[in-house]
Amino acid sequence: MEYTSTVALGGWRQRLRGLSVRRETLEDNDLVARTLDGDVRSYEELVRRYERLVGRVLYSYARREISVEDLVQETFLRAYDRLETFNPDYRFKTWLLAIANNLGVDTLRRRRETVEFNPEIHASTSGGPEAEAVEADRSRSIQEAVGKLPEIYGVPLVLRYSEEMSYAEIAEVLGVTIPAVKSRLFRARNMLAGRLEVDEEAV
Repeated sequence: MEYTSTVALGGWRQRLRGLSVRRETLEDNDLVARTLDGDVRSYEELVRRYERLVGRVLYSYARREISVEDLVQETFLRAYDRLETFNPDYRFKTWLLAIANNLGVDTLRRRRETVEFNPEIHASTSGGPEAEAVEADRSRSIQEAVGKLPEIYGVPLVLRYSEEMSYAEIAEVLGVTIPAVKSRLFRARNMLAGRLEVDEEAV
């Protein structure tokens, strides 16, 4: 009887420790491990951390009949179903973005049409109403120019300049080599500069 009480008390202590953990302070891999142990709230924390980034990557693949929100939800559902295959030697972030990108590619294969791409690849500045107006105009110009790029160039731009990911991380997300990433970024920058130049001449 005494043995049973001790075991039960130990079990309650373990459950209380689990309840008191601040999940927002845990590392991604810790949250993955807790999720695999049945802690759904740990996966909710992973969703909270990365849903905006996943949405930005998937924006170029969205269209009228399927929204960014739908693609984001599908990404996290796929990741949850495959969580046991995640290798903790790698970063959860890149693993998740690879799933998102593959979903986007699959979506494009099913629906071949161009879509608007609107990443935030510029830093906001402050300097009064005039400076803000100039920055807003430049922002719109960049967004429109990037919107005309094929998604294979737009997505690497977001990952590199907005998310500041390394070439190796981008290569892992896209499933290509590092030289291929560099080549796409080089061509994307040239294409973007050319489109912006044409737009400025047209004004």
